[in-house]
Amino acid sequence: MNFVFFFPDEMSASSVSCYGNSHVQTPNMDKIASEGVRFEHCIVQNPVCSPSRCSMMTGTYVHNHGHRTLWHLLQPEEPSLFRYLKNSGYDIAWFGKNDLYSDAYLDEVCNNIKEKRAKKEFIPSRPHEGVLSNENAFSTADDEYYSFLFKPSSPQGEDMPLDIDVGRGIDFLKSRKKGDKPFMLFLPIELPHPPYTVMDRFYNKYDPAVVGEDLMEPLEKKPSYEELIRKYRNLDKLPREFFAKIYAVYLGMVSYVDYLLGELNKTLEECGLADDTTVIISSDHGDWHGTRHLVEKWPNAMDDEIVRVPLIIKTPNGTKGHVVKEQTALFDIMPTILELAGIKAEHTHFAQSLVPQLQGANGDKNRAVFCEGGYDMHEPNCFEGWRGRTTCGANPLNVYYPKQRMQQEHPESVCRTTMIRTLEYKLVRRTSGENELYNLCEDPKETQNCYHDESYREIRLELEEKMLDWYQRTSDTVPYREDFRFFGH
Repeated sequence: MNFVFFFPDEMSASSVSCYGNSHVQTPNMDKIASEGVRFEHCIVQNPVCSPSRCSMMTGTYVHNHGHRTLWHLLQPEEPSLFRYLKNSGYDIAWFGKNDLYSDAYLDEVCNNIKEKRAKKEFIPSRPHEGVLSNENAFSTADDEYYSFLFKPSSPQGEDMPLDIDVGRGIDFLKSRKKGDKPFMLFLPIELPHPPYTVMDRFYNKYDPAVVGEDLMEPLEKKPSYEELIRKYRNLDKLPREFFAKIYAVYLGMVSYVDYLLGELNKTLEECGLADDTTVIISSDHGDWHGTRHLVEKWPNAMDDEIVRVPLIIKTPNGTKGHVVKEQTALFDIMPTILELAGIKAEHTHFAQSLVPQLQGANGDKNRAVFCEGGYDMHEPNCFEGWRGRTTCGANPLNVYYPKQRMQQEHPESVCRTTMIRTLEYKLVRRTSGENELYNLCEDPKETQNCYHDESYREIRLELEEKMLDWYQRTSDTVPYREDFRFFGH
């Protein structure tokens, strides 16, 4: 069994057509969903890139492994999906950003990954210039400067340019020969991560006046970090129409991502690999893309725009067009791939294989899923903008500067946070006391915080008890390997 793991960065489930977005065009994701299984409620284990990916690769929670920040990645002693695959004879081809393994681990777990990351092989035969722009659409004197809205790019030549890493992935597929080892092609591409930019034909693909109808205005009873983000980025000075443009560009980025997926799928079919390859589509977390006048994400934000991502899996001889409405977790991908590959995990994890669902079964309607984020005051090295980090910079010209400054000046805004989500309710507990509770059946857009509503007291207590039980059951993991105890003299 081969695997293609297509992993766009920061793609909300709500931005994909088959997940209910009536404006965006994502025909290739829709097609693969019709030929495979779509998981309606896939929830990430952390709302930030690196921690989410570390959990995904290990099947463990943030509180198990401590990978809570952008700077604490998987180490060689930690079991993970790609190590299992490589040790079982798989070729691991990885083109795209890391945000996952430490450098020492990369060389060990991935075949020739160092050379591929250094762009020394698989240079795309298709053009790849002009996909993204590096130019802010505004000057530093403009209120819009920190909004992440960049200028569109102009592609060079007449052909549709490919993202450079997807181009490498396509050339890798074309290089496969009969008798080669099974492979895992991992494509953690940068889009649709901010800055909001893409080539002009996608940048202007959607009308802001039309798609902007989906965006919400700022809400009351939300955590204070929302107001702070708007203040620090000057977003509170911008009109609704501006955020509609951001959303339109974001959807254009998603449509370009979908085009890339179509090129990959076409290559699989042309190379005769489709019948032996499982295709997995997901993302590490979502993006606010202008809703409530917010952009990007936040390390302890737990609303569905951030924590709910698409998960679509098409596997040979799997059920076609099946939709799993029950909840799943992003880290379920790890045991699912291992089971499809016939590999047994040799470490304790808390993820669940989705292979039964790929054969048409429903999910567990009683399953609760969990997400953790944020940092505590006793760990200043976790916060963005920490001056002890050589990569900090604190440069006001950097569009991330307001984020770094806000975390340093208002550390409570990024406090440790835990979420429990059922199909009916979502409870969010924060060490700052800014807790949230939503009735997802009556209020799926999470507009009414019911945490202090006495009519929800019993529900709140029940969810808090479930959260405590979950922490007790998953508080640590015992290694499979035992140490010899010598009692001799």
